[in-house]
Amino acid sequence: MRFIFILSALLLVATSALADIRADVRELFTRDMDRLYFARIKIEADHMIDPSIDVDAQLAQIDQMVATIRTMLPPNATSWDKIETIRRYIYQAGAWNDDRAFSYDHDDPYGLDVRNKLLSDYIQDRRGNCITMPFLFIILGQRLGLDVTPAMAPLHVFVKFTDDDGVTHNLEATSGAGRARDQHYRNLLPITDAAISNGVFLTPLDAEQSVAVIAAVIVEELIAQERYHDAMAVADILIEHYPMFAYIMVKKATASYHLLRTEFHEKYPTAQDVPEDQRPYLAYLQRVNQGMFDRAESLGWRPVER
Repeated sequence: MRFIFILSALLLVATSALADIRADVRELFTRDMDRLYFARIKIEADHMIDPSIDVDAQLAQIDQMVATIRTMLPPNATSWDKIETIRRYIYQAGAWNDDRAFSYDHDDPYGLDVRNKLLSDYIQDRRGNCITMPFLFIILGQRLGLDVTPAMAPLHVFVKFTDDDGVTHNLEATSGAGRARDQHYRNLLPITDAAISNGVFLTPLDAEQSVAVIAAVIVEELIAQERYHDAMAVADILIEHYPMFAYIMVKKATASYHLLRTEFHEKYPTAQDVPEDQRPYLAYLQRVNQGMFDRAESLGWRPVER
């Protein structure tokens, strides 16, 4: 009973910001998943990180991009015609993009600076990563009526596209949206058979899972802000909607590690020095940390060497 009391007290310390961010993230999953508009979800998630983002203005900018692409399409455009036109619009400099092609950000390829994972940043500086590049491609393709959805590899998102003949292809948005086989990702990244069979990697994501992937950047930002309890709470919401989301399990484990570090490792030389009334909290964080790593690894996740 004492542990329950202590843990409850700790949870009550959560700020109103935590309650707000929980509610905002949960609201993303209340949309009609059969008619989900990825642009709005992505921009609203980004707005939670940077409230200065004007959601309506960003959506209008996407509308203008789509309108321009439509003028570039040939008559009776096939799905591949649309893919090729989006490629041209994004990756080739021309009047359609003010002679400023979009390219891969080699200075921050993983988006370690969370702000580089915001769609507004990508559209402004034209330098993207494996989050902003595939999601812009998917957003534009979705608006053109294409069957496009995200799929995951370790620390990476790519595009799954199903053509008019019902054949599904991988498109690598960080490399001109060229086609890539599943084996390409397996050759480069630690993708186990278990991760594939469990739907962790290389599997087209449904709308609910896609929302969770979009919202992952919120967890990353909370960790960057040292709001570790908030990060763990939001991670729980994402895992609730995407139970195989190994990446976020690892992020929750990371947040719990930081709490272990700041609340215990930096304060007490040994475990025996931890005050008696703090030991249940210590044990709780240790369980979360180990449990999340164990759960991710049981699904086939393996760490990536950068």
